Amino acid sequence: MTANDMLYDLCIIGAGPMGSAAARHATLIEPGLKVCVIGPKEPKNYQETLECSHGIFSSHYDEGRIATLLHQWQSRAELARRSQSRFSEIAQQTGIEFYERVGHLVIGNQNDPYIQRVQKIMACMKTQVEILDKRGLSEKYPFLSQTLSEDTFILSESSGYVSPRRLIKAQLKAARLQGCALIDDVVDHVTEVNQSDGSKQMKVSTRKGQIYLARKVLLAPGGFIGFRDLLPKGKKLDIKLMKPRLAFAELTDRDVRRLSNMPVITWKDKLRSIHCYILPPIKYPDGKYYIKIGRRSEEEFHSADEVAEYFKRDPSEKAADSELLGLLLKLIKDLEVVSSHGDSCFTAHTPTGRLYCDMITPTLGVAAVGNGCGVDTSEEIGNMAARMIVSGRWNHDLPYEKFKAKFKVESSVPSSL
Repeated sequence: MTANDMLYDLCIIGAGPMGSAAARHATLIEPGLKVCVIGPKEPKNYQETLECSHGIFSSHYDEGRIATLLHQWQSRAELARRSQSRFSEIAQQTGIEFYERVGHLVIGNQNDPYIQRVQKIMACMKTQVEILDKRGLSEKYPFLSQTLSEDTFILSESSGYVSPRRLIKAQLKAARLQGCALIDDVVDHVTEVNQSDGSKQMKVSTRKGQIYLARKVLLAPGGFIGFRDLLPKGKKLDIKLMKPRLAFAELTDRDVRRLSNMPVITWKDKLRSIHCYILPPIKYPDGKYYIKIGRRSEEEFHSADEVAEYFKRDPSEKAADSELLGLLLKLIKDLEVVSSHGDSCFTAHTPTGRLYCDMITPTLGVAAVGNGCGVDTSEEIGNMAARMIVSGRWNHDLPYEKFKAKFKVESSVPSSL
């Protein structure tokens, strides 16, 4: 191991949506604070993915994530509202555009609990929305099917989608401009070390054999926090890492033009009881336009090796979910799918449905587990986490109890007599 001379005031582990946002805010809250962010870069292609030895991958390797105010949790809706209010400021500072305001259409039935929760939160937060009937839906979006059995159509014009890749790039650029060090590496261990003067330092050991010392550490490694030796001994966060179902449909040039005003869509299908999300046509790095449709599944990852194997699987084996493609064709009239495929993705979930943002020890904090909504809320989560870790206490106007970390209780097996 190689020890670095620098003693950081704060080391942030994880260069994803939450970690990058926390880095930007930490360097804003206290200018001159010595901050570093440690996290691996995204593999550039499939060959690099195969050769990747650290086994750390992420769901933000994508161009489209919903950014909406229409959430069924008020705290989540507030995090999203505050995040989106600063998107233009970040883009202006860095010159990196990452947000497309295309609107968000929620389709469902009035008696569905999900729809009722969304409407309740909208009323509490005074969110500006438009309630459409089928005629209004047809006039605004003539490409959508008129044979849907659902009866409620809620449109938020102040919503859209973000490119996770570009959002993180912008946050990291802003953090670097404010003095943050960016380190391309993977953290294997975090330990607390007692100093001769009675103080404590955090020792961060990486895959490349480096050791970094910091007064405080913020853990923001996403779902992988459950698979790394980062928490104090005996502590394990109560989370599940799930494998969502996905389908990408490549579009013709005609459909790209025809669907140019398509919003993000959340659809609670009445007949099949399927809750799915749909992104509008988005241009991907291969130069093609795709519509993405996805939904949560109950298939769970149990180890880092499972996730690595999943991400390293040959692209030809990642078939599109046929049921989701069928729903897409049911929703959009006369859609011509040139090709389709699936992709590797995972989402981390807590038993409360809310993220964890908490101090584990006086020198170790955590901000992780987005419950499928970690990208569009990440900017305010970063602010919340940075305020917490810099001050060493809860320092945000939203109630701490909503974000308190919960840990798994290890079952004890009685020994044989």
